[in-house]
Amino acid sequence: MATPVDIKNPVCLRIYGRGMNIQIELETLAHRIRQIRESQGLTLQQVSTRSKGRISAIALGSYERGDRSISAKKILEIAEIYAIPAGEFFTPTQQGLEAGRVVIDLRKLTISEDPIGKQFLIILKRIVEQRRDWNGEVISLRQEDLANLQTFAHFSSTELSQALERYALSNANLTKLK
Repeated sequence: MATPVDIKNPVCLRIYGRGMNIQIELETLAHRIRQIRESQGLTLQQVSTRSKGRISAIALGSYERGDRSISAKKILEIAEIYAIPAGEFFTPTQQGLEAGRVVIDLRKLTISEDPIGKQFLIILKRIVEQRRDWNGEVISLRQEDLANLQTFAHFSSTELSQALERYALSNANLTKLK
């Protein structure tokens, strides 16, 4: 059953319409927690180890399945472990490129031996410095950033698509660039 939304509050109406279904929102959150972990190539046990005792593999698996309630503090801790903004858990994947935005994992780029990845990293570090965006761990690129990457990095459409597929936190819609 949908939870009532304050229909007098224009922000609530704009975001949720006439009703928000909390169950759907929780299922989306659980799915995104798993999706982001998997996009980083991490197992439940690796996340548990990274957390230094703050979250067990069993608890994380339960959060991902939606079998266990999750507190705001745990959401923030998991975001910190994944080195992403907590808001990424609440942003459906399809809103990435379709909304003109894609999140790139700079940590993957840092350890890359790929020449395109190295060139990509140099330019993205400049953008990070200008924006002071997420401590250099991830960066959100807008559609215009992607166009500028092609121009200033001299990437072909194929090279840019390949770089985004390798280093984006979520690459479900990257094929739309091709």
